[in-house]
Amino acid sequence: MKSAFEAVLVLAAITVLGGCGGTPESVEEFDVELSKSSLSFTGLVVNDAGTQCTVNGSTMHCCPVGYAMIGAHVTNNVFKCAQLSSTSGARYLDTGTSRNGMHACPYGSVMVGMNTSKNHLACQAPGTAVVSEYVDGNPATTDSYPMHVCGAGGYAMSGINVGSNLYTCAR
Repeated sequence: MKSAFEAVLVLAAITVLGGCGGTPESVEEFDVELSKSSLSFTGLVVNDAGTQCTVNGSTMHCCPVGYAMIGAHVTNNVFKCAQLSSTSGARYLDTGTSRNGMHACPYGSVMVGMNTSKNHLACQAPGTAVVSEYVDGNPATTDSYPMHVCGAGGYAMSGINVGSNLYTCAR
């Protein structure tokens, strides 16, 4: 009995030390600066081209659950999504809030999805407070995709003006 127990412990140690159970290989990136944001991101980032959600009866492209938009290539319908450490409350639909000359989620919330043809935003409050915002564009910050993204330092999108290629970025 004792040798069987010891064998199980040895196999468990080999599994842990061998790296099994680690971060999945499908994770695209880990952004250290993003993980330092006041929004409390985990640092995991993905380019999403097809996740759908329905918020208050409106179906749209959304980041996976628990992620916020940090960039978008509107023409290709690809979002850059960063995983939040926590969220506060459910996703909700915004059809008319305006701030910084664009459609935006109410202050304190970030974008998690959008339907450009209906001008609908899916918004969600992060688990930590938004403490600042800025408008990105002219020229736009871009990544290697290339897509327009909020700047370094852990910002998420909280508003968009598609026609002017402007984002409100919050952290």
